[in-house]
Amino acid sequence: MSAHVIFKVLVCSLVVFAVAFALRRAFLWDVMPVSWDQEPQSLYALGAAFLLRSIENIAIVVAAIALAFGCTFCLDRWRGNPAPTTGSRE
Repeated sequence: MSAHVIFKVLVCSLVVFAVAFALRRAFLWDVMPVSWDQEPQSLYALGAAFLLRSIENIAIVVAAIALAFGCTFCLDRWRGNPAPTTGSRE
């Protein structure tokens, strides 16, 4: 895996996170779990808020994993250990 691919995964996951966060904040800003002293909320709004929050969490975990891989990749190259190549050894 190259640094270019790791960077693409990182950027794509951050874009997905930003879009899901913006949608949840723009349209479902007042949705929260229902307690006894609150008015009932629609199941559609609760389901949509839960889905968008799940997408945010998954995207941020993928971004963290890509960042960890990218840091180790750059650290290996900085220390002088080239990335292993695939193919036949002669």
